[in-house]
Amino acid sequence: MLLSRGIKKEDGFTLIEILVVIAVISVLAAIAVMQYQKFNVRAFDTAAKSDLRNAMIALEAYFSVKLVYPATSSELLANGLNLSPKVSFTKYKIEPWGGEKTVHMHVKHSGSSNTWHANYPEEGSQIEIR
Repeated sequence: MLLSRGIKKEDGFTLIEILVVIAVISVLAAIAVMQYQKFNVRAFDTAAKSDLRNAMIALEAYFSVKLVYPATSSELLANGLNLSPKVSFTKYKIEPWGGEKTVHMHVKHSGSSNTWHANYPEEGSQIEIR
């Protein structure tokens, strides 16, 4: 198409317009990836906390039958506790508490940097991040 001055007008996008669109898409993609990673970490932490609660229930069941707490996490796992995939005990220790014993446990999911902690029965059903 020729304009009145004899300059031909071309249809299409300029390089600047294309670069602006690419920049906007890149920013939106970066935000989406960060939110997806946060969502995954929350899901991993939820699995670890759930397994820690299940461990406390398994401890109580074990104690009600044998009147002692299991000496190791392996013994607890051998007696019916099933951990989620990629969740593991990072600490399991029996400690004195008053005239009784308490089990100090930490669990962690390999996809999260958080470690979840509980002292049972000293702190009851409290689970906190350490």
